Amino acid sequence: MTDEANKKGPESTRRKFLTATTALAGAALAGLPGPAEAERKRNPKRGGTLRFGTRDDSIALDTHRNIIYFVSHPLTGITGGLVDFDDKMQPKPAVAESWDASSDLMTWTFKLRRGAEYHNGQTIDAESVKWNIERIKDPKISHAFTRSVLSDVERVTVDDKHTIRFHLKEAHAALDINLIYYPVNLMAPGAVDTADTHPVNCGPFKFKSWRRLDVCELVRFENFWETDSEGNSLPYLDALVGRPKKEDRVRLTALRTGELDLIDNVAYADAPAFKKDHGRTFDTWNVPQVGTAMMFFNLKNGLLSEKDNTDAHLLRQAIAHAVDHEGIHQAVFNGIGEISKGFYSSASPWHSKDIEGWPKFDPDKAKALRKKAKGGDEKFTIIANDTFPYMQQSGELVHAMLKDAGFNAVLEILPSPVMLEKQNKGDYHIDSTANSYRLDPDGWYGRNILSTAPENRRRIGYKNEKADQIILAARKERDQAKRRLMYADVETLVNRDLPMLYTHFVPLMMAGNRARVKGFDVSYSGPWSYSGAGMRRTWIEG
Repeated sequence: MTDEANKKGPESTRRKFLTATTALAGAALAGLPGPAEAERKRNPKRGGTLRFGTRDDSIALDTHRNIIYFVSHPLTGITGGLVDFDDKMQPKPAVAESWDASSDLMTWTFKLRRGAEYHNGQTIDAESVKWNIERIKDPKISHAFTRSVLSDVERVTVDDKHTIRFHLKEAHAALDINLIYYPVNLMAPGAVDTADTHPVNCGPFKFKSWRRLDVCELVRFENFWETDSEGNSLPYLDALVGRPKKEDRVRLTALRTGELDLIDNVAYADAPAFKKDHGRTFDTWNVPQVGTAMMFFNLKNGLLSEKDNTDAHLLRQAIAHAVDHEGIHQAVFNGIGEISKGFYSSASPWHSKDIEGWPKFDPDKAKALRKKAKGGDEKFTIIANDTFPYMQQSGELVHAMLKDAGFNAVLEILPSPVMLEKQNKGDYHIDSTANSYRLDPDGWYGRNILSTAPENRRRIGYKNEKADQIILAARKERDQAKRRLMYADVETLVNRDLPMLYTHFVPLMMAGNRARVKGFDVSYSGPWSYSGAGMRRTWIEG
């Protein structure tokens, strides 16, 4: 928002809250080595091509139909939206220069930046933003995760070429944060026919070519709206080449041998030794919480659903008692990071200690409950994504723990497209998964716990009327400290009902070639394209 806009509305309250409650986050960030401040202020060398190795890739190109994960998908570089964020994950102006909410939080008005363009030269005006929002709201087009962000938007109207209004079904104190480019990104309406083959968006880089899990070639968008403090246009790089490499050791070897300049993560088992042995050659950036790992339970149908099994909750309790969180902490995460009892870690300003935890590890109780529950001897299917090792390894460990408790469990390690199909059909019992950090809690609770949220209905099928009431009430609450306590109550309900079982906060360590990669830094939860920094202010030397 502009300085004037920051003086009023929910954003002012939010900033005061975050300023007062980010001591822990600041302590975590203080350990990030990053470039020296002097280097950040020097006149950068524009140009160069950065070769970026990532753990994952998008499933396809249409940025509304598919999730473009802003930590590990190279295609993130083409995305932009109304709202951006800074290194502390606080909202910043982007295509929208300023915004404000009505006193009842039912109407939000966004003023658009004059002169901002899509990659094809089309002006970003209010009509084109309206078209994007309506396309995302269409259940026949958009991904449920993206659509969930706009579930409270009844309609959008255009006041003039540079002013658009969001009219809500219910009051919402954090709509602005939910409208960041991940996942509400803007594409050129005039190029929608090529969205699946050559997407035209409005981010700092333009699309050139893409072969899934092989290469993603992006080039600088010369007319990107953002500049640095000296007025130099961003980004500095000529090009960004993404090289997805699923295997951690393959990705790390490619960095050490000079095939890559930057990688999005070093394996937990390799991280301590890499920093010790190669700290003079490579910079590293530690991220305390890129996301939260968990086991989703399928409540839509099957053995763990009350619709099909009257003892479904008893079975979920038995499963929870069979899971050794400390074992996951040591075996999967190498003792790095924290075990999770809720969505936000101690490094987050949204962390709360007022949460009743999940059922404690108790193998004997797990066995007793399994024997007592209807369906306890039937086959359980655990699915895990083959892209992120911690998801696969957590799935493998939980599978072994359930087998020890007498469960007839099987594990399937699957590629992302197959995972998506099984989730949509409810063809699984347990999903070893994770969700990325959310700037505002409504981005988690309102999209994944609220019973009417498209993503909850697609993946879990959880419904608790009290949880719904609290989540909807929190959306209307301007006091951030009160909201935090309200969400703690929701977490307690989740840990009792067990639509999911939180397991661990997901840390991350990026690494880059110190001699070549200059000016780079990473935001609090891992995104590498953010307001005035990250890949936008990176350049290549040598």
